[in-house]
Amino acid sequence: MTLLQYTPLTPAHRNNVFSKMVQHSGLVYLRGGVTQERLNTDTEINFRQESMFFYLTGVQVAGYELILDLSTKKSLLFIPRTDADHEVWCGKSPTLQDCKEKYLVDEVYYVDEIEAFLEKASEIHFSIAITESRVIKSEGEIAILREAARISGEAHIALMKKVKPGLNTERQLHALFEYECFRQGAQYQAYTPIVASGKAGATLHYTKNDANLTPNKDDMLLVDAGCELYCYASDITRTYPVGGKYNGDWKTTYEIVLETQKVVLNALKPGVKWEDMHRLSYRTICIGLQMAGILVGDTEELIENHIPALFYPHGLGHFLGIDVHDCGGYQPGVERIQEPGIRYLRMRRTLEANMVVTVEPGCYFVDALLDPAVKDPNVSKYFNLEVLERFRKNVGGVRIEDDVVITENGIDNLTGWIPKTIEDVEKIMKQD
Repeated sequence: MTLLQYTPLTPAHRNNVFSKMVQHSGLVYLRGGVTQERLNTDTEINFRQESMFFYLTGVQVAGYELILDLSTKKSLLFIPRTDADHEVWCGKSPTLQDCKEKYLVDEVYYVDEIEAFLEKASEIHFSIAITESRVIKSEGEIAILREAARISGEAHIALMKKVKPGLNTERQLHALFEYECFRQGAQYQAYTPIVASGKAGATLHYTKNDANLTPNKDDMLLVDAGCELYCYASDITRTYPVGGKYNGDWKTTYEIVLETQKVVLNALKPGVKWEDMHRLSYRTICIGLQMAGILVGDTEELIENHIPALFYPHGLGHFLGIDVHDCGGYQPGVERIQEPGIRYLRMRRTLEANMVVTVEPGCYFVDALLDPAVKDPNVSKYFNLEVLERFRKNVGGVRIEDDVVITENGIDNLTGWIPKTIEDVEKIMKQD
């Protein structure tokens, strides 16, 4: 596939900001990221551009600054002034004209000239309006997100084929994932990969990745990982048995989560409220736990008393874009819902076409949540304790996550092709 270059997208992004600020005057000013070093050393930390700055410029190097002139609708880029000594160590720097042509801006100056522009401004705005501009993705942005998803999906499949009980380490699989992404042109991860074997799958943000893979062929491996391409993220989770076949309580837990994700994906469309989708996933998890014999009692009573949150303690998903947890999830004046589980929901929006979201329900057996619950008679009455203890002993956690574009009539699942049904995962894991 020939990727769209990112820089042609930025004029449209800047125009979006201009259109949202027609009632304002003065300048919009943004400073790009700067080179950072490890503490007390001269060793540089890998540079990643500040997201707002990248959205408006496409610049992926340090030390640049930007002004948008709201009266003239012009974009002014400011670049570092370098000398021969800099070129010895870092190579030849681009000229003003080079940057004007590459980044499609109206004017280019050196950073040491910017004060003269700022001093004359009637008003200076910072990131106002940019957040809302980023919420709706353009065709070009979706193309890059799709390619990031493809690269990450191929890496997930490579891990599925490589996993053997007791023969891998989490770190080896982490390294293999990054290698597969790097091999296909994605230099960075969108976040630290989670490669969690066995009970470690119950830790939501497990990133140690330092254990040997469980030798129990029925235990599952939860892999939450995605590359970043042109600063655009992918965010994908698959959970599968290290022995290549789903069995027993592990299989039951997986089926609960798979059904939950399926129900939500079928319900997504413009006009739907995201918190309603979370509540739909919450109810489906609850019913699944009842059918598994873990929870007892009336579904409505279980939900009213927040019992499913003990097994599903996080939100359904979030916006995806230049940041893996992309901006704009909460508009001004919209507060979080203060209930277990849903309080961690990263967005409360009514869905619109060309929003990109993750859909990532999960079911976990977390000792820190279940130990006090079992001891509380007001809570433990909703458990079949014998069945619960059996699941706790066997299963860590399951999460299934896809990256989804909201379309005019439903969704375009960018990662739905990555094996996740029991039949498809078991088939791919038989391959070498």
